[in-house]
Amino acid sequence: MYSKIKVAAYCRVSTDFSDQLNSLSTQRNYFNEYINNHDEWELVEIYYDEGITGTSTKHREGFNRMIADCEAGKIHLILTKEVSRFARNTIDTLTYTRKLSDLGIGVIFMNDGIDTRDKDGELRLSIMASIAQEESRKISERVKWGMKRRMENGVVLGCGRIYGFKVVDGKLEIVPDEAEIVKEIFHQYLYDGKGSTRIAKDLTERGIPTLNNRIWSPQHVLKILANDKYVGDLTQWKFYKPNVLAERRIPNKGDCPDSPLITVKDHHEAIISREIWDATQQELERRGKLTREGRKHSKSYWFSGKCKCGKCGFSYINASSSSHDYRYLGCRNRQLNGKDVRTAPTGEVIGCDNHSVDERILSLAMKTLLEYVKDLRKPIEAEMVEEIQQMQTSITAVDMTSLKADIDKLKSKRLKAVDLMLEGLISKEALKEQTDFYDKEISALTEKLSISQDISSKFKKQTQTIHKAIEKIRSLSDGDLESTELYGEMLQQAIFPEYGQMKVYLCGMPCAFDIAYSVKKAPRIGIYDITIEKCEAEGL
Repeated sequence: MYSKIKVAAYCRVSTDFSDQLNSLSTQRNYFNEYINNHDEWELVEIYYDEGITGTSTKHREGFNRMIADCEAGKIHLILTKEVSRFARNTIDTLTYTRKLSDLGIGVIFMNDGIDTRDKDGELRLSIMASIAQEESRKISERVKWGMKRRMENGVVLGCGRIYGFKVVDGKLEIVPDEAEIVKEIFHQYLYDGKGSTRIAKDLTERGIPTLNNRIWSPQHVLKILANDKYVGDLTQWKFYKPNVLAERRIPNKGDCPDSPLITVKDHHEAIISREIWDATQQELERRGKLTREGRKHSKSYWFSGKCKCGKCGFSYINASSSSHDYRYLGCRNRQLNGKDVRTAPTGEVIGCDNHSVDERILSLAMKTLLEYVKDLRKPIEAEMVEEIQQMQTSITAVDMTSLKADIDKLKSKRLKAVDLMLEGLISKEALKEQTDFYDKEISALTEKLSISQDISSKFKKQTQTIHKAIEKIRSLSDGDLESTELYGEMLQQAIFPEYGQMKVYLCGMPCAFDIAYSVKKAPRIGIYDITIEKCEAEGL
């Protein structure tokens, strides 16, 4: 009695859509019946992969399991529908068929009429595999074209879930509880000066989970801060494959004409304002620059990131040694380049002779300043209210509803012009002239609307900040005057032009405060007395 030929079949569909899955079921039934109708054949198994691309065999479990069974001697012959079902990568197709040939295993591509056991089998297979690979490239181009059109129309693709949003029918909808956390993250980073590590730690300690119920990491926070979906914009195609055979996607820097970054402004309801978004991106860039220059942003102390040298413009940072019980601030430029001011070979002026400042001087200055503000509360409040009024009168009132209506009318006229051309009532040249005019008018009105919205948002934020500062002033008590937490909330920036002087800006207040101080020192005990000699508001 002769031994039957052990035959396997391989099927694959590249998507998991229902019609494709039905096709897979049909293929499996066909091969099962076809093999069983050959008396000399014995069916080993019908291997298959569903929803998997054919450009690579790396993630095709069914295919790889079939190859392993071939190597184990379980299979003598393989049937498959066509070359494109086996692989759309010419190299993979030839590599695996040659490997199987070395094992004495043939592959029959039924629709293509190719049997690798024939003498001309490999030549014909090479031609068909190249055609399949080219077809894959064309399909990829068609898919990209369709994706691009849909992205330009604002359809959300490849975004199943993002913290703060859910996707419903191709649109982003806000998840209220998560949106509040997003607002906190932006506020803490921008206004409280916290870093991504500190914010992530706080969220984890509060028991707030990420989408995957994991602990927060600095990377989670930074991704949120840099994601324009939170300001209402939609940027897609952030990752792409450089070619149809590539297995890994790479970050899109906007330098790939076949896969351009596509941004739709004001695509959906925003969680944060445009003003906060712009300010946050500037702060991310500023801190990134500090890191690249070896000047790391810190929020370890209430004054961190808020002090600046008035001579060279560098930050004043903590410069204490571990042997001191107190901290003092020094110019970063002086720490890096010494006190001798000179021109570096690059042409940059480096070095600074500005002196360091004891933390206790800054604390006493803030206490004195808050006492000053508390005593002169009424005139300072009057100045702040006047600032709000000036802001109101400086903004030209714009009817945004009217602007939007004008834009819609122009768009309607542009569409009517197209209809006229299709009906043969105007020429293509006349259509182009009209559409160019409408596009120009729409662009001008859209820019005017955007500027008005930005001004309105900025005004609203400024007034909120000033009102918040007024409430702080009104609620000041004697016990608050020595609170470093309050100092951190109130201090916007402290500038040290030279030793014995500083200029302080408080959050929400329209004027700066000039402060002069003197200190008394002793050789072994250091500073033992600090006197604030002047504390005045500029222009008040």
